[in-house]
Amino acid sequence: MKLDPILIEILSNKVTSIAEEAGYTIRRIGHTLMVKEIADFCCALATDEGRFFAFPREIGATGGVVADASVVIEAMPDLREGDVVVTNHPYASGGLCTHTPDVQLLVPYFHNGERVCYGWSFLHISDVGGRVPGSISPTSTELFQEGLLLPPVRLMSGGEFNPDVLAIMNANSRTPEANLGDIKAMIAAHRVAQRRVSEVIEEHGLETFRQAQVDLIEYARLKSREALRRIPDGTYDFWDYLDDDLTSRIPLRIRLQMTARDGLVHLDYSGTDPQTLAAYNIVTRGQRHQWLTQRMISFISTMAPDIPFNAGLMENVTVTAPKGTVLNPEFPAATGVRHATAMRVNDVIHGALAAAAPDLIPGCMSGVIVPVTIAEPPTATKPRNVMVVELMVGGTGGRPGLDGVDGRGALMSSMSNNPIEVIEASASVAIREFRLRPDSGGAGEWRGGSGLSLTFEVRRDGCQILGRGMERFLFRPWGVAGGRPGAAARTLINMGTANERELGKIDIITLNRGDTFTVMTPGGGGYGDPFARDPAAVAADVAVGIVSLEAARTAYGVVLTEAGEVDMAGTAELRSAPRPAPSAFGFDDLRLLWDSVFDDAGLSRLNALLLTIPAHARNARRRAFFDAVIPGLSSDGIDPKAFAELAETYRERFVAELARLEAHYAEAELKAAE
Repeated sequence: MKLDPILIEILSNKVTSIAEEAGYTIRRIGHTLMVKEIADFCCALATDEGRFFAFPREIGATGGVVADASVVIEAMPDLREGDVVVTNHPYASGGLCTHTPDVQLLVPYFHNGERVCYGWSFLHISDVGGRVPGSISPTSTELFQEGLLLPPVRLMSGGEFNPDVLAIMNANSRTPEANLGDIKAMIAAHRVAQRRVSEVIEEHGLETFRQAQVDLIEYARLKSREALRRIPDGTYDFWDYLDDDLTSRIPLRIRLQMTARDGLVHLDYSGTDPQTLAAYNIVTRGQRHQWLTQRMISFISTMAPDIPFNAGLMENVTVTAPKGTVLNPEFPAATGVRHATAMRVNDVIHGALAAAAPDLIPGCMSGVIVPVTIAEPPTATKPRNVMVVELMVGGTGGRPGLDGVDGRGALMSSMSNNPIEVIEASASVAIREFRLRPDSGGAGEWRGGSGLSLTFEVRRDGCQILGRGMERFLFRPWGVAGGRPGAAARTLINMGTANERELGKIDIITLNRGDTFTVMTPGGGGYGDPFARDPAAVAADVAVGIVSLEAARTAYGVVLTEAGEVDMAGTAELRSAPRPAPSAFGFDDLRLLWDSVFDDAGLSRLNALLLTIPAHARNARRRAFFDAVIPGLSSDGIDPKAFAELAETYRERFVAELARLEAHYAEAELKAAE
């Protein structure tokens, strides 16, 4: 680093404040609840190469600090002052955009006629067309079903809107006015940021400003390596599952091998399932991408809370994501619900870290982030209203020495919930319940954070409800160091009535006036042996309603009197009874059964075979394989009772079917060689 450390610290704070002021500008000016309340947006300052050297710490979707704008910059090499580039194309932007509603702006910042850096922003707009309102459906089978695709093009030239581009965007949206209002908020934020950049240059000089971009990233790299040395040297394997991809009922596996050596970490996702014929794919180019490294960002910034928030955070982390997998798909694989997959990627990194350093790492967080969306039919005086009712998350895992955080398991951002009054004023719904979900946090010496329960009543006929990214109905968030798993997710309509119906994972449903919709998110996994939890802490949880009397007894071994006080003698007797020894990871019974049939090495061999055939044929071949092992699995899903009874039979079939498939492909290779 060439600049004085004190000056580096001063400039770090100044450029970070520029990015944060831009974010607050978007939030103040934005039109939709997704922007002004939830804060699904972000801003940054980028080098000429497209690496972020200034990024907000406290507002917006903070996981994008690792994003790379180089592909967009290379596509638009002749930008002039006043130009604004727009794109929402996951593939044409090189993965900078991760699904089509996330509209990206790239703006060259000039000072006295010379380009000094770039400004970047993204914002989740309400709708970009496509087959469903809001443009995102888990069952979309290709990118073209997810709305308008804009490769990098000029939205503005010389400070004026390009009317042709604007007309195309407006014509391909169900909510053009809301979209334009939010996009103009981003443009206003860039004007503020560009003005602040010029002020920094006026005070410190252009040469210092340019050098600071280099030094800030290098400083973060050095601090990052110090933090990563907290991970013991070694190789750590972990895998976890999405329940399914809705086009079949087969669980979707994310597999990681993490290798740590003296503060250098490699994340190898070989063995992960092939890309899906659904919208769960993440475009990464197989490189170090925000959705493949987010949990590492959290680890580093926790171990080094004063580290500058910029691209240097991940300079000591490398990634392998084989082409053709769900983490590096081939065009035109759909990407709309990539956040569900990203949450499971976070969980496998979390699991590998817990294997490496169980004294540092909490239980698994809820593993869900679900924008529950309503699409109201138009009226004679109002256009169709498409909005996110609530961004539903769960709880975080119990931590060494602390319980998990209740209802705040988003991980990937500093987003907020929508205020109930604002929801009811903006959509034809009435919120009937929004609370912490009882008995959802995994039991442990340190309890997992509680999930959330939301119930709202629809006030108009013909309203469509979309739940994008619902997960953890099948395999629950696991505990650590003897902790137990959190509760599974649930969705219901008309709960508590004669018309109650359990839905499970949904794509889109239509409700009428008076119907209610309920979503319950998982809690986090527990940490440590539940029978080691302070009985007074269990009594306190029962008193506030997040642990039931029954769970206090069965999960924690705590007996309470009618007055809610601890029965010490009864508790001691209950806790002295024989029970299984605590395990390093507290998986649920179904997950343990699944892994006993479909072992890690076998699934990795299967996926290696599937990647050798064309992308369009992989899903059908995968379905046929699993249906040969468990008849009807792809259409009917897992029957837990039958699975438990027939696990040995399924295991024998899996081994035989895999051997048959390997022999078939080996024979085909021999014939091709001849």
